[in-house]
Amino acid sequence: MEKENEKRCDVCKNKYFERNNYFCGKLMTVRDFFAEQCYFNEKRWLINRMVHGWGVVCGLKVYEQDGKVFVTPGLAIDCCGREILVCGKDQEVRLVPEESECHKEQAAQGQEVEKLVICIEYQDCKTEALHLPPIACDQKERCEFNRIRDSFKISAVLFQEPGPQQTPLCPQTSEEKAKSLHLYLCDRLREGCPECPNSECVILATVTVDQSGNLEIDPCSRRKLVYSNPLLYDLIDCFHGTLPHVEKINWPKPVDEPLSWGSFKNLMRNDGLQVTFDRDMNDTTLNENTVLFMIKERESGTGYMLCKYVPPADIKYDVRSKTVTYKPTADWIIEVLEGSSAIKDYGGECTMTLRGDHIQGGEDNRALDGNFIGGNLPSGNGVEGGDFVSMFFVEPKSATKRKPRPKPKPRSKPKT
Repeated sequence: MEKENEKRCDVCKNKYFERNNYFCGKLMTVRDFFAEQCYFNEKRWLINRMVHGWGVVCGLKVYEQDGKVFVTPGLAIDCCGREILVCGKDQEVRLVPEESECHKEQAAQGQEVEKLVICIEYQDCKTEALHLPPIACDQKERCEFNRIRDSFKISAVLFQEPGPQQTPLCPQTSEEKAKSLHLYLCDRLREGCPECPNSECVILATVTVDQSGNLEIDPCSRRKLVYSNPLLYDLIDCFHGTLPHVEKINWPKPVDEPLSWGSFKNLMRNDGLQVTFDRDMNDTTLNENTVLFMIKERESGTGYMLCKYVPPADIKYDVRSKTVTYKPTADWIIEVLEGSSAIKDYGGECTMTLRGDHIQGGEDNRALDGNFIGGNLPSGNGVEGGDFVSMFFVEPKSATKRKPRPKPKPRSKPKT
């Protein structure tokens, strides 16, 4: 049964998978039953290490108590894809590194500080010993084991540089950043399949011990993690899920019909322009520098298109409704809405802009995710910051909407 301990950690170490073909009258031997187990185990381990990755899945906290080091229960996957499950009580770790030439050399030099790595490894152990009687006169009684238990081994190993580290997934160089994300990932995956390091241990922490026996535990810098789906969701939600967004506006979108002059006049005089958010906002960041209203109108003399910012009389934020209201000054209302103006005579394009990089809100006081992509609400593209820019159009006062033509009545069939 020496094959039981073969380590097939690389992708092509096991060049093919082979399973039993059953038929009536087949003689099943130890080799057949062992191949049946290997087929399913090695396929599962291959998926573990190549799809899910290897490292600590959960738990396995390393802590110190009364000068001793303990590891809590948890789960890890080693670089061969084998599951390492620790259950029950906390495991004590003896801070005696395994003997090696490097360790003997360091001990001879009398180092003041000893740096160790707490390592967990997969280990299978045979249990339920059975004493089998001799099957022939010249044979002796022998011992076999009825079960093989998936177990673990936690040990202290002398620290070495460099150790396995989490490799960055994001593009690093300017050449990589110039590619699309799909092309970058495609090129990276084409480079080949990852291989196991020389050691198959999963590092849980590093421990520094001085001559006085004081311990300093670093639980994270060398710990490799497995990014499970729930963990990835939490990471995405952490970086993007708590961002504030624009949820509602009280003016038409660009794809809608333009506002009539009367509707525009009532909107600006009475309600004002209102923007509703999906989270509580920091009202100090909503001001005349971050909430801007502009009208593009045609100049009567030259026909040029001019963009004019409308001066705000008040920008108020209501905490209960999470709504900010923009109202123009009384002078602007008298001059533009009541008097003679280009937008009144020719109509025009209005633009409301919220500078998302400088508007903050939410529990973490993060920047507004403001991109108004395709005119769809809520706003945002999952990235903090970005201006919210919404346009709507106003008809001139002289414009009259045509009445829809009445539908022709269906002709009655002549009576025969």
